[in-house]
Amino acid sequence: VLGRWEMLAWADQRRMLSVWLLACAATAVGVVYDAGSNWEVTSVLFVCATSLVSSILVALMFCMIFVCRAMAVMVDAYGCHIVGIPDLAEAKHDWNVLKAILTKTSATIEPCFVVLVGVAIVMVPSLVADFLALGLNPYAMAPLLQNVILIAGIFRMLFLAAAISEKCSRVPSLVNTLSFGKGTERRQQHIVEHIVHSGVGFYICDVHVTTELVVKFMYKWTMFALGLSTTLFWKT
Repeated sequence: VLGRWEMLAWADQRRMLSVWLLACAATAVGVVYDAGSNWEVTSVLFVCATSLVSSILVALMFCMIFVCRAMAVMVDAYGCHIVGIPDLAEAKHDWNVLKAILTKTSATIEPCFVVLVGVAIVMVPSLVADFLALGLNPYAMAPLLQNVILIAGIFRMLFLAAAISEKCSRVPSLVNTLSFGKGTERRQQHIVEHIVHSGVGFYICDVHVTTELVVKFMYKWTMFALGLSTTLFWKT
């Protein structure tokens, strides 16, 4: 379990670092193109400031993804363990322990999670407005690549969090298909109902984060941002 978690964490770290460096380079190229021969110290400060802010947000996102990976791996480990050693008493006890860990972890990272979602809510309309204002000039839009990467990273974090809830929702079906011996069908059904009604998953502000909820949030907020930005752009 720890080996798989470490492998996924290192892959996430390398991927996010590479994309962030690419975004910083694109920002520098866009600023150089915009400044032309009037390259000043303020341009350097702008690149450094945007890179610093984006690095803080990327580091925070990586921490959230790191924790979400751990929670997902724990659910997978529970499924593998119950398949290898089918024991009803142990299955119920381990599920209660897993529920306590997931609940405590979700509550602990909740403030950081809410901050990142708030950043995405603010950035999406501003990003759409910038695209409408700048047109299709690739050099002018290069500094916006950092914002695009940050929004994509936050949405990826949301999908990883939703994957925890999806994994938990499939555990009852797994337990129901296992054989625990003769005369245990009634106890097995009790365990399945216990898992179903326990409502284990990833929660933020008492909201059960699922893939359906994330997709609806992305679609509705993007449409709202596009409509608002288009209206304001044509009025000005």
